[in-house]
Amino acid sequence: MSVNFSNTVPAAPAGNTNVLWQNDGSGNISAYSPTGASIVTSASVDLTAQAANISATTLLAATSSGFYRVNAYIVVTQVPTTSSTLPKVTITWTDPNNSTGETFDITPTLAGGPANALTDFKQGLMVFNAKTGTNIQYATSGYASVGATPMQYALSIRLEKL
Repeated sequence: MSVNFSNTVPAAPAGNTNVLWQNDGSGNISAYSPTGASIVTSASVDLTAQAANISATTLLAATSSGFYRVNAYIVVTQVPTTSSTLPKVTITWTDPNNSTGETFDITPTLAGGPANALTDFKQGLMVFNAKTGTNIQYATSGYASVGATPMQYALSIRLEKL
């Protein structure tokens, strides 16, 4: 069976781009992306059994300026014995147009109120422009829990360069 390297057949799956192949005539084959081609960069985090605020944590160090899309989801996974507050999720980045730090907050369903049920959650989606050489970070704040059994939550974040 012979192998045929092609940048068109078969077509790349939706949302992807085929790479270009080259052969130096000596049997060496390599693939490359043309200069300026969009290369998908992504990062994700899946945290469970969280029972405190999360300090600013780098999700991705931006290697090129451009648009990024972030999806975040926070949900109660353990109900407290008394009461609690599900924290808000904050995404931070530096804008390349003004070199200023920016933030996006995903505030829980019952902002500033109790999070005493497994149905308490919040999700958010945002597209933003981040500067090369800067960090895209996440954090949580506002967590509170009273009682012998503390409230716990799970946090999932997906980030991709567009």
